[in-house]
Amino acid sequence: MASTPRGRFSRAELPESGKARAGLLVGETGMKTEVLIAYCTRSGSTAEVAEAIGKTVSGFGFAAKVKPIADVESIAAGTEVVLGTALYIGHFPKEFHRFLDRFEAELARVRPWVFVLGPTERERKQFAAAEEQARRELSKHSSLHPADMRVLGGKFDPEHLNLAFPMSLVMKVPGNPLRKLPACDVRDWDWIGRWAQAIAEEIATRV
Repeated sequence: MASTPRGRFSRAELPESGKARAGLLVGETGMKTEVLIAYCTRSGSTAEVAEAIGKTVSGFGFAAKVKPIADVESIAAGTEVVLGTALYIGHFPKEFHRFLDRFEAELARVRPWVFVLGPTERERKQFAAAEEQARRELSKHSSLHPADMRVLGGKFDPEHLNLAFPMSLVMKVPGNPLRKLPACDVRDWDWIGRWAQAIAEEIATRV
């Protein structure tokens, strides 16, 4: 049975008046709240989602900075944070965990939004399993308290995978069944846009 990420928003939850109010609040203060969208990606699909979120947040008048986690040198006080990664065989990349450890103190002061790319099929049970795996991975960082965590549909392209060792070596083995899987992309861009709008709405209430 086809499925979409849990907690799907209806358009009624994001009224036009609310969007206008977000921009008005930023204009009245004369300040642009900085929103850091930091992501970890292997093949570019998570980066594309981060860029889309950044574009939406910028449209609300906030200063969105979209960066790979390797390029984040500091997180200034007052910065709102959105974090993105993907599940690889049920786990986050090691570099994502290292990022959470490195900025443990800064992230403990905020409640970041977290998105996780997971299933590449629209099956409800796959989304449920991916959400359980993602929450287990986040629980390894006891001081991290996300404002929201969402598992999104992912993208799979066997011809353009950029996996870490030893999976990169395993993919080259002749007869690997993963190499026979067709390319697919089940990222729901409409849902992603509305989730980004909801984030901007929440930030606006703090301005």
